[in-house]
Amino acid sequence: MDFNIMSYLSGPMQTMALVIVAINAILHLIFAGAVAKDAGQFSKVGGKTYLVSGITWAFATLVGGVFVAVVYWVLHHVNFARLQS
Repeated sequence: MDFNIMSYLSGPMQTMALVIVAINAILHLIFAGAVAKDAGQFSKVGGKTYLVSGITWAFATLVGGVFVAVVYWVLHHVNFARLQS
């Protein structure tokens, strides 16, 4: 039995799946670059990233995509003191 999902998809569906994978990979690269750039600027002004280093945040965003980028943004750019008042 062949369990390769791509063998079950027709030609146009296979193409659409590959386009979605390519777009997803490009988005991961873009968001990882943005996180790396922001973490670099953050450290230039004397700030420290939370939990791990900036390069680790960038790598995690490369693997985890938009969800990790949102976690990075919330931790580093949301002013929690302002939200409590």
